[in-house]
Amino acid sequence: MLVYDNIFKNDEEIRAFIHEAEEKYKNQVLKIADALVEIDHIKFLTLAGPTCSGKTTTSYILEHEFEKRGMTVKIISIDDFYRDRSDISDDEMPDYESISAIDFPIFEDCVNKILNGETAMLPIFDFKEGCRTKFVPYTPSEHEIVIFEGIQAIYPEILATLPKDISKSIYISVDDDVLAYGSYFEKREVRFYRRLLRDYLFRNALPTRTLDLWVGVVENEDKNIIPNGKNADYIINSFLAYELCVIKPYLLNVISYDMDNTREKSLYETILEEFKNIPMIPSHFVPMDSVFREFIGK
Repeated sequence: MLVYDNIFKNDEEIRAFIHEAEEKYKNQVLKIADALVEIDHIKFLTLAGPTCSGKTTTSYILEHEFEKRGMTVKIISIDDFYRDRSDISDDEMPDYESISAIDFPIFEDCVNKILNGETAMLPIFDFKEGCRTKFVPYTPSEHEIVIFEGIQAIYPEILATLPKDISKSIYISVDDDVLAYGSYFEKREVRFYRRLLRDYLFRNALPTRTLDLWVGVVENEDKNIIPNGKNADYIINSFLAYELCVIKPYLLNVISYDMDNTREKSLYETILEEFKNIPMIPSHFVPMDSVFREFIGK
């Protein structure tokens, strides 16, 4: 468990605190990049983890680091292989967590074409429309690494389509329970607060919506994601020690809570109590290339 109660006397101490947390995270990514460039036959890399672990930003950092080392990279989101929302569910809560949400024939066809050096037609999924909107052609170069990124990228069904001798896997999550300024935060709770903010800012979802989905998210994590993550070749902890200080004003002042809604009122009161002793750090201190920008925006 991570324990901290830093008191900041000035901006320089805040910057140092954030810099230390960023370096701890990025050094994990750099070590993986260094290790992978030594394996000259790798073709596929999967990057997976439970919701709001920082997969997308980490994939771009890996891409940048590989390119610095003279390698070319193609990032492909597993999310783009989702079946249409109407095929996944007949209600307002489609199941995007399970493997059945993936259009597997299209995924397998793309993998086979990439393996053969042929042009693959990659789907593009629009979450607002709830459906695939188009296909774009992709022709792999001879020594290019393809990164498949998404929660399902660690599922056995996905990994089974990728030849083991030319594939490696990365699992990313928040891997610390935290005791901060006298309040205890379980590692999954940290990701819940990330998701609460992300859904509100970028997916037009009120807290009730996130709460409604969370039960299913947790069930799927316990069944399909966390157990399989233990078998990954590399593991990244994306927790940033400063993030609770930065997310506090968002949770209390930015997200709109309906105080007539019992669940939302209870959630707000829980946040108010847990964060009462945590000092606030303005978001402008957070680097623009930070993984935490996935949840607070640029």
